Amino acid sequence: MSAMDIHRTLPRHGAIPSSPYVRRAPSPPSILIPAPTLRHASDYIKIVPSYDRVDPASLSASDLQIITQNYKEQLADDSAMNWSYENRRQAQPILDFLYLGPSNVLQNRQWLRDNGITMLLAARDSKMAVARLLSGDKVAQELGIQAAYVDVSGYEDLVRAFPAAIRTINDHMLSVFREQRINDVQGQVEDGQMAIPQQTFRRGKVLVFCETGNDRSAGVVAAYLMSVFGMTMVEACQFVQFKRFCTSLTDTLRFILRAFEEILIAQRTVHRHELESGSNQDKKLKLKRSLDDMLEHDQEMGEANEATKLDQDRFSGRQTFVPFVDVDADAEG
Repeated sequence: MSAMDIHRTLPRHGAIPSSPYVRRAPSPPSILIPAPTLRHASDYIKIVPSYDRVDPASLSASDLQIITQNYKEQLADDSAMNWSYENRRQAQPILDFLYLGPSNVLQNRQWLRDNGITMLLAARDSKMAVARLLSGDKVAQELGIQAAYVDVSGYEDLVRAFPAAIRTINDHMLSVFREQRINDVQGQVEDGQMAIPQQTFRRGKVLVFCETGNDRSAGVVAAYLMSVFGMTMVEACQFVQFKRFCTSLTDTLRFILRAFEEILIAQRTVHRHELESGSNQDKKLKLKRSLDDMLEHDQEMGEANEATKLDQDRFSGRQTFVPFVDVDADAEG
């Protein structure tokens, strides 16, 4: 129903809207992902891992060093320059250890072997999990590698699933390294450098996939970049699309990634503050007061809360808005 239709029907009830409106639920504005700012079309996006941008409660400095191989920089060229339609049926390396692609890539066993894939991570709908569809178990068993899953009933579940998926990838990378470090010689972290037996070392590599490689799996990879590399939501989406041009991050998925970004910022801030101040020792739980209780207490104590004043300033000088206006029946006639 259009706003004009609403204007025509409401006078029967003795009121009309004071401004146009529609009956559908309000929707937030779209989140635009602008093209990255580059001087030349041939330039690339570069990201360098830094522990300062990582939640210390999720990874230690040495773990990040192992996963990124001594904070190795990652580059992304614009794949649109040489993109062809057939590329969407293939997987692309988003990082040097993290690949993104469609489920049909699993049929190419030789490609999986040649690229040293050690884990298959499927991002699938929960209904497919019940029906045992989009499974990498058979391929993983055949190749002697691992298989894992991110099962969600809808986009909304991704916010809760992202941390588990990120932890699965990180745990796998660390496990592959530590198994070889124990069996091989002196694979230790010393003086900020990681000594690796180059001749026999096999690094962990993860393929994240969904039906198309453009939707849920792309969201998981973007969330991983945000968590482990400290990228913003926009930067992560730009980086993923630079590496795999056909990715399709819908508005819904972008809002979920934005919400996840805010969670990461909050967790990172709190945990770093706890480490710096030592407030995590002998903490006592404090009950939260309601806003009314807080204002009443401040007024009784004669305290001037600057934050409260600033919040109240938002409402000062605001004009009164009346959503509906009464209609005089005699005037209508």
